Amino acid sequence: MIVYIYGGVSSGKSEYAEELISKSFENKIYLATMENTGSYAKQRIQKHLKQRADKNFFTVEEPRYLSNINIHSDNNILLEDLTNLLSNNIFDENGMKSDSKEITETIFSDIIELEKRCNSLFIVGNDIFSTKRNQSKELDMFIDCLFSLHQKIIDIADRVVEVIYGLPYDRK
Repeated sequence: MIVYIYGGVSSGKSEYAEELISKSFENKIYLATMENTGSYAKQRIQKHLKQRADKNFFTVEEPRYLSNINIHSDNNILLEDLTNLLSNNIFDENGMKSDSKEITETIFSDIIELEKRCNSLFIVGNDIFSTKRNQSKELDMFIDCLFSLHQKIIDIADRVVEVIYGLPYDRK
């Protein structure tokens, strides 16, 4: 089962996703995709760990390769979040990759494989589709990749929820 929750920055989508998975499931894994580098990232990670300390999540940090995660069929995963995962896969130590189709196909394939290996997968994504295009080729590529992933996940998801100002709206 895949549940896709998306919304704008600070819309409440992450809190909603945590609440949704916590209401129904045990054996919860919080799959954190933020790169754990730099003081800003470390502060955000500590803030997030503190916020969900009493929600009984087991946290796994994996910024790029979902196939590296050791999970079991009874695990329920909250992938937080698709935007960080994409960013981490677009850029590497050599700079920006150029093949957007390969990037999105790899991430999507990893999501499909992850879902096959667990009980349920909740994915948090950002709605950045009102972002102006033609600001830079990098931003346009990012938007294109995120849009592609967004569409692919919606197509296979069992449930899709958009969160706007903390209010969930079922879209599928």
